[in-house]
Amino acid sequence: MSTAVVAYVPVLHEGYRRFFEAHAAPGTDAYVIGPALYEDYRPLAKDVRALDADLVAKAVAAWDVFAHVEVLTPERATALAEARTSLVMPDEDVSHQVADRYFVQRCEVRFDTVFLRWDRRRTLRLERPQVPTVPIESAIADIQGAAEARAAQSIDWWRQVGAAMRLADGEIRAAANVHDPHPLSPYVSGDPRSNLYKGVGYELSTATHAEARLIAEAAREGRSTEGAVLYVTDFPCPPCARLIAAAGVSRLYYRDGYAVLDGEAILRAAGVDILQAA
Repeated sequence: MSTAVVAYVPVLHEGYRRFFEAHAAPGTDAYVIGPALYEDYRPLAKDVRALDADLVAKAVAAWDVFAHVEVLTPERATALAEARTSLVMPDEDVSHQVADRYFVQRCEVRFDTVFLRWDRRRTLRLERPQVPTVPIESAIADIQGAAEARAAQSIDWWRQVGAAMRLADGEIRAAANVHDPHPLSPYVSGDPRSNLYKGVGYELSTATHAEARLIAEAAREGRSTEGAVLYVTDFPCPPCARLIAAAGVSRLYYRDGYAVLDGEAILRAAGVDILQAA
């Protein structure tokens, strides 16, 4: 049985080279998924950085990793399926779309979980942060209690989130997620979040998140958040993670929740210590 590597390759970078080399073997061919196979898939229609598939195929061939490299067309996909070729593909949305259409019924298909780009499936994936779990200590009992108390006071029907921040001078500030322009706005005109799943379109909300409110109020009053310690009842969404990183928060404690997109990576890159409080 012959073997081939099939991938959507919008641009060339080191990740693709390593992916190809990891699956290269004598006699292995490579196929760059061509536009005819994804022209009806809207997320890729907006990928403005994507190179022409023919140019990508020529460039990959120049790496001299595979015996043969060409663009995958519907006709070539059908031929691979008829030959019952064993395939390796990145674990991405477009890979599954092409595999479901042409390969899964007739070929052995293996999906590599390597990260090459932000596809739709990975963008919406909920990830448990890989951080240490620590018991509630006396050092954070004050901000933990303040955040939990504010969360209990939130009138948001969907999620009650509280946050508390201890500034460098010891001052403690706390807030909950609150809807704008009025706390009762969703009960008057409806809550747009009811149209969306958890973790999807998190920016499409009439609520200001607790962390964002804390940082904004501190900025309005000229209070520095550099070196602050923050406790939140739920792990921050990506926009709030960016605010926390830019605000100079030194340590983040959270009780529950998940990371979406690059929220955890942004915090780590800014040097924020992340701990889950148990």
